[in-house]
Amino acid sequence: MRRLPLIFGWMLILVPTAAAWAAGERTMQAMVLEQGRLHLASVPVPEPGPGEVRIEVHAAGVNPADWKIAHSASDPRMAARYGAHPILGLEAAGIIDAVGPSVTEWRRGEPVIAITFPPHGSYAQYVVVSTAFVAPKPRSMTYEEAAGIPIAGVTAWRSLIEVAHLTNGQRVLIDGGAGGVGSAAVQIAKAQGAYVVATASKRHLGFLRSIGADEAIDYTAGPFEQKVKDMDVVLETADLQNGIRAMSTLKPGGLLVSVVGAMPEATCKAARIRCAIPGSSGGQPATAFLEDIGRLVEAGKYHVSVERALPLRDAAQAWRSSEQHHTQGKLILVVR
Repeated sequence: MRRLPLIFGWMLILVPTAAAWAAGERTMQAMVLEQGRLHLASVPVPEPGPGEVRIEVHAAGVNPADWKIAHSASDPRMAARYGAHPILGLEAAGIIDAVGPSVTEWRRGEPVIAITFPPHGSYAQYVVVSTAFVAPKPRSMTYEEAAGIPIAGVTAWRSLIEVAHLTNGQRVLIDGGAGGVGSAAVQIAKAQGAYVVATASKRHLGFLRSIGADEAIDYTAGPFEQKVKDMDVVLETADLQNGIRAMSTLKPGGLLVSVVGAMPEATCKAARIRCAIPGSSGGQPATAFLEDIGRLVEAGKYHVSVERALPLRDAAQAWRSSEQHHTQGKLILVVR
């Protein structure tokens, strides 16, 4: 099946072309984006191709990228990438409903989590995805909790483990520790044996401590960078300006990993630190990362805090909450 490349955040993903969306007479309900706005529509049920599975979606995670895509809908480049009526949504939890030709590792009825790809994303009753982005759903989690793993979990894992090579005893600052990526990172860092400092607003400080932060700093009570020093690693999840401020918390030669865009190279050099982003990975499969996180879940070292679970039809309301940047953990859409 021919695929078109798409750069999204930490990785290069491969988006199925329109031909992959061909289906029979069955239809499903999906939240379709039209002229920057979501509406519930009846669309064909997708059929899995070679190396793909179809998932009956029980819950879908909400990510800032979803509403950022919508806000850019008038950009001709975005229209060319996603088409006129895309279905958004980057992560799902559900049950395998059908397998495509040559798929032997999955069977119908198995509970799974998956990274999904607009324009045929997870804001729908069914989604088709390559097996390279599917993993077993942790048994101890509900579908709503499990839907909050894929994007936040893999982004945090790649940032701290693949890029930073975080090890036992290192000191790490997670800026924006209460959000989806931030809360995932706090737990992954703690599981690695790191000393974890995290920032959040005052109402989230108890949450940060509950998921393993050794120090929780209220960023509204003065400059956080004046309260932290001698960090080996900083993970920036808030914004570029915060990342620049966080540079002063690092030891000389320390590493700042940003999931909100590349830091200015000259500024990193002047601060005598290294800067990196998770970056694109050429379509790097995510199953192994999802399985690693699943093992942390089953060991009791990783939890997903669901701030709110809303019906699929209320996706726009979930976006409004996400845009306020005060979410504790994840916003989830309940599809079934």
